[in-house]
Amino acid sequence: MSLDDCVEEMLGQLVGLELRYAPNMDRYRVSTRCLNRALRHNALEREWSYYSSLEEVGVAHAGQQDVELRSSVRPRIVGDDSVRLCDANGAPVVWASFLPRESIEKYISRRGLWVSSTRTSLHFSRPFFTHEEGLRIQVPVMREPKMFRLPEAPEDDTGTIPEVPDEIRNQLIDFDYPDLIIARAMYYYAQTDPVMQPRAQTLQEEYKQLYYSLNERDDRNTDPPVMNDFTVPIQSDIFGSGYWPAHTQQADERR
Repeated sequence: MSLDDCVEEMLGQLVGLELRYAPNMDRYRVSTRCLNRALRHNALEREWSYYSSLEEVGVAHAGQQDVELRSSVRPRIVGDDSVRLCDANGAPVVWASFLPRESIEKYISRRGLWVSSTRTSLHFSRPFFTHEEGLRIQVPVMREPKMFRLPEAPEDDTGTIPEVPDEIRNQLIDFDYPDLIIARAMYYYAQTDPVMQPRAQTLQEEYKQLYYSLNERDDRNTDPPVMNDFTVPIQSDIFGSGYWPAHTQQADERR
């Protein structure tokens, strides 16, 4: 559904009439802001799982153990998300599962690869090996949903409100089930209108019911993903017989 379709759907359900707002008028802009707010808030309901993507943060160099991140990049650590080292064709060669920062040093004696993240960097459990030189480091990241960007309105009442370009009016909503976003936007819109405020609680119940139905559809009819539990399995003795000696005493989980 495009922006025009979403605004018309909101109006049709709120007032029960076939009405249209002119795109350069204030009511259209208010409806658009409600849709944007609904998109942002809905993204937080499922830990940004609807808006995940990959970010290439650099190239692996032998001996390197830390990689800096851009300030706008936030690693996504949900389920079994992992950092991957890919070849020139984009095929993953090495996987690095996420660990808590306080546990990463316990894996220094393992030849595998794990990673912990801070707000600005990635810290791997060991330096990169020589055969990993030149591999591309790709990180699963979270992104915000794409907003509907309207032209800036004039600061004074005498100015002419600019027309909304067709590419914005025809922009598709950034969600696979638009009815949920529209229902949530209607709830936000009703809160700002004194005439519609008595319906706000009913609108909230309707969008929550639709939200839970979508969650049940996604969770019940698909196989559950492999969860990346934050455990510290030990594959050697308490002194560490791996590539590097262990720096902390560890229990053997096989007993």
